[in-house]
Amino acid sequence: MLLRTGSDSLKAPITQVAPLATSRLTAAIAVTVLTGWIAQIDLLKNFAPGMIAMNPFTAGGLLAASAALFLRQPIDAPKKRSIIGQLLAGAIIVMGGLNLLLYRHDVVVLGWLVMSPLADGSLVEVNGARISLGFVLIGASLLSLNWKTARGFRPAEVACAVTAVIAILSLVAYSHYLIGFYTARAYTPASLLTSVSFFLLATGILLARADRGTLAIIVSETAAGMLARRLIPLAILLPILIGALRQTAERAGLYDPTFGAAHSATTFMVLFFAAIWWTTRMLFRIDTNRMLAEAARQKQEEQVRQLNIEKIAAERASQAKDDFLAVLSHELRTPLTPALAAASYLAEHEDLSPQLREEVTAIRTSVQLEARLIDDLLDLTRITRGKIELHLEVVDVHGLLRNSLEIARDNILEKQLDLLVDFGADRHHVWADAVRLQQVFWNLINNAVKFTKRNGRITIRTRNEQGRFVFQITDTGVGIEPEQLDRIFRAFEQGERSISRKFGGLGLGLTISKRLLELQGGAITVHSEGLNRGTSFKLTLASMESPKHRASQAPSLTKDLPRACNCWWSKIILRRYECSRPCCVNKATRFSPRKAFRPRSSFSRPSVSTD
Repeated sequence: MLLRTGSDSLKAPITQVAPLATSRLTAAIAVTVLTGWIAQIDLLKNFAPGMIAMNPFTAGGLLAASAALFLRQPIDAPKKRSIIGQLLAGAIIVMGGLNLLLYRHDVVVLGWLVMSPLADGSLVEVNGARISLGFVLIGASLLSLNWKTARGFRPAEVACAVTAVIAILSLVAYSHYLIGFYTARAYTPASLLTSVSFFLLATGILLARADRGTLAIIVSETAAGMLARRLIPLAILLPILIGALRQTAERAGLYDPTFGAAHSATTFMVLFFAAIWWTTRMLFRIDTNRMLAEAARQKQEEQVRQLNIEKIAAERASQAKDDFLAVLSHELRTPLTPALAAASYLAEHEDLSPQLREEVTAIRTSVQLEARLIDDLLDLTRITRGKIELHLEVVDVHGLLRNSLEIARDNILEKQLDLLVDFGADRHHVWADAVRLQQVFWNLINNAVKFTKRNGRITIRTRNEQGRFVFQITDTGVGIEPEQLDRIFRAFEQGERSISRKFGGLGLGLTISKRLLELQGGAITVHSEGLNRGTSFKLTLASMESPKHRASQAPSLTKDLPRACNCWWSKIILRRYECSRPCCVNKATRFSPRKAFRPRSSFSRPSVSTD
């Protein structure tokens, strides 16, 4: 069990239960005595015949005090209830003060201060100085229950402590049969029931506000609070109980007073030592657990500090890497521009021989690939640094998809892939950056083409779900292992190493696509059943109403295909528009494949223009 500094779990039941229990018990004693005086039943006036009986006016004052304590509890009691409790507390102070004044000036009121003995000869207590002072202190503590000085001093605690000490002295006198020494001809001390009642009231008032003041230390779940809760009750109760047992044994003739005194002292020492040892062992366990917890906390703090150091070092290394990539990409991209322009010019030159043209075309393709890789690095560093600029506008996603398909046309034809396009979304306009969004679509389509084997199939579908535009592309390619799915969107990740070595690339396309989508309020997910079982990417964006005056879309090969047509685009191309379904023949033959859109010199930011 670890040491807890908070004590709300202990204070709550004490402040709620203890005052109510003590007030009700005191009220029960007072009501019983008053009933005995009203009905003239001596057994109810004095529970132990031969001992001192409680005065009826003392019983009335105790009943009023218990009612006042009940009304003043809890601290957030209704205002009307609290005021009634304060009035009763004031009446108790007046009654105790008046008794104290009359007793001091030897003014005797018949039937009030001195009453006749009971039928069995038992004396009745006199409301003398001790009882009167007890009422004044109890009433004052009830009246100032919630009040404290600017320095935090609470008078109610002092008043209750003095009352409790007076009651304890009386109880000690009763336990050692010393009450006769206090009895005089004109004065009879407080009864046993009166002393018990005053002690209960003082205890209840102290515990009523145990969450503040000095009592907060005793009820706290600290070592000091635990020590106080175990030793203070023993220090009060042990002398009373041992004294009562000693006097009972001596009166029974079991041993003489000399042996009784030695026996009582020895018993007190043994019991108190046992209590101290029990408490010490418990505190030792708590302190040991505290030290272990402190050591564990320090170890965790050291680990956190080390992790923070490593985190800072990693962040610095990452920043250095980004800076290096940014500088390297820029320096590498600059000389590639004239090389790409020269290769493009030579490839279109009419005087070039076919063999040389083929070699120049290969050079241009390699330079274009290198430029694309460098542009990917530049995009990644811009996104990482938060310097990417987006020009948001209303975008027709279907138009971007058509353009992206036109860009990938040659690669699709080369691998003789079957392509199924189903533009099923009715709301296909989104708020996005058209260039960056087309870059995302081109990356996904290009990956599907690159990782799908010859004569494979690629399916593209769009639809609307819950107010969002959904784009899904599925292929029959190499697939992704399940353990690689969580890492596929990380930079420089391409899944299985053998696959990445075979197909090349840096593994930045999906990372850039995901971050670009997130910057535009979109999301992307991936699903694959495993290797050689294909891959499916799902992209979502918030859809919006199409603008009233939309710019006309440039014609493309797939523009006029029916929304749910199952004809393969590649079959229409490869067979020179020969299709087994006449629904597409007329629409497809309107355009020549030589009029398709082609990309500019760099693939990094896909855009389209006519030849």
